[in-house]
Amino acid sequence: MAFEGLRVKDVRGVLRYNTNMKKWSARNRKDHIIGMKLEGSAYHDLGYKNFVLSRNCVFFFNQRDDYNVEVYEPGESFSIHFVSYEDIDTDSFCIPIANTSKIESTLRKAEIAKGAGDELKLLSLVYQLCAEIGRIFEKDYFSKDTRMFDAKRYMDIHFKDSGCLTDAIAQSGLSSRRFNDLFKNNFDTTPNRYLTARRIEHAKLMLETKSLTVTEIAELCGFSDVYYFSKVFKQLCGISPSRWK
Repeated sequence: MAFEGLRVKDVRGVLRYNTNMKKWSARNRKDHIIGMKLEGSAYHDLGYKNFVLSRNCVFFFNQRDDYNVEVYEPGESFSIHFVSYEDIDTDSFCIPIANTSKIESTLRKAEIAKGAGDELKLLSLVYQLCAEIGRIFEKDYFSKDTRMFDAKRYMDIHFKDSGCLTDAIAQSGLSSRRFNDLFKNNFDTTPNRYLTARRIEHAKLMLETKSLTVTEIAELCGFSDVYYFSKVFKQLCGISPSRWK
């Protein structure tokens, strides 16, 4: 079932939440989550993709997806948790938007309906919210060159492989120069910079949670040269990987 074919079985909650935790993992959830980040930012690693959920981003977390979270800046999120009759094919996503008033208004109305026990009104508002965020998702998806969308997803999955970027370019059927131009037009960064940032974000998590050496972590994150890894890490994070560890 696609996102637009949604049939809601149960609305589990309408939540405003802010956490003091720096890291946590979401595993074996029973419900989908849809809503908006009001303040703050947090890195979400879903394994097959990752994104930073930040202020004025709408989001959808598919029930099937487990993920790890690292909070960069604490802040409030506003979301609805629901169960659907059929599986939803749409992957989890996060999209920044300029005009948040309609989404915020729908969420506030849903919060009031939930508090009043008005289940029919609440259900109607959940469908409205899903339809609106679904339209945002479709617009964001189809505004991109699908070859670049596929390439970015491939890089999100295979970023640890040394030939990740070469393989992504080959699969696109484009020349390296054309690939670089299209990738930058679609994502406002070069593929090399995107891949490096993805590897560094993963390295940060490994430095904090794994009892491995800096050299081992560099290799596991796709860097063949630990000295280059340390140089890039310091450029992006402000301190050396050993200091971070």
